[in-house]
Amino acid sequence: MRISFVTFMLFGISIGSFAQLTKNIPTHQPKGEWENISVEKIADDSLCSTFVLWIKSGVKHHFHAAHTECVYVISGSGSMDWNDQSLEIAAGDYILIPKGTVHAVMAKEPMQVLSIQTPQWSTDDRKFVEPIRRPSNH
Repeated sequence: MRISFVTFMLFGISIGSFAQLTKNIPTHQPKGEWENISVEKIADDSLCSTFVLWIKSGVKHHFHAAHTECVYVISGSGSMDWNDQSLEIAAGDYILIPKGTVHAVMAKEPMQVLSIQTPQWSTDDRKFVEPIRRPSNH
């Protein structure tokens, strides 16, 4: 009997993922006062973490050493530096950012974005870097 219980518990732990539902994400609002960025974690398991971010001015240049980030712009607009190029982004756009890709966001108007990190988010994964300088054409 004891072996059966232990086997059941180990099996339950190994498949410990469960469905997580967050409704009406575009209607979410940041909690409390915030300066530039507000973050709300809405789902999390061992394979991915999902966040809603509100961005007033921007996100500094950084890369993720072990994570791929998927971003969906819910509202607002801005530009995204992506390695050595700059892309205009706006509501409805989807961006897949492979691990190791230097990126930053500059909001032209306040933005709300859905950010999905895979595998599960770890605070030591984000590495801030100096902006990539493009050579001037003189």
